[in-house]
Amino acid sequence: MQNINDYIKFLGLTKPVVVRINSRTHKHWDGYYIARYNSKGKLAEHRITVYLQDQSRDFNTTLAHELIHAWQEENNVSEFHGKDFKRMAKKMEKHFNLAKVYIAGTDI
Repeated sequence: MQNINDYIKFLGLTKPVVVRINSRTHKHWDGYYIARYNSKGKLAEHRITVYLQDQSRDFNTTLAHELIHAWQEENNVSEFHGKDFKRMAKKMEKHFNLAKVYIAGTDI
């Protein structure tokens, strides 16, 4: 398993990342990302859940995918799976030898 801190450093994330691992499956996705804001409206932390059963990606790739959403949040990138997401997915695939960080037709 890739060290999550390597992903965080590569993306330049500055806020805490909380990762929850769920041993079950989800009928719609392999993982999901939620930004948590404090009472003053400032980004406080990133929350990621990764489901382990019946995934279309492996754990490392799912985690990388969700961390790109954290990068989007910290950098005010409002698109979801647009050009900036795809560009960062390609960079992470190359740097960490991953496949399918972004899956066309699945990630909409």
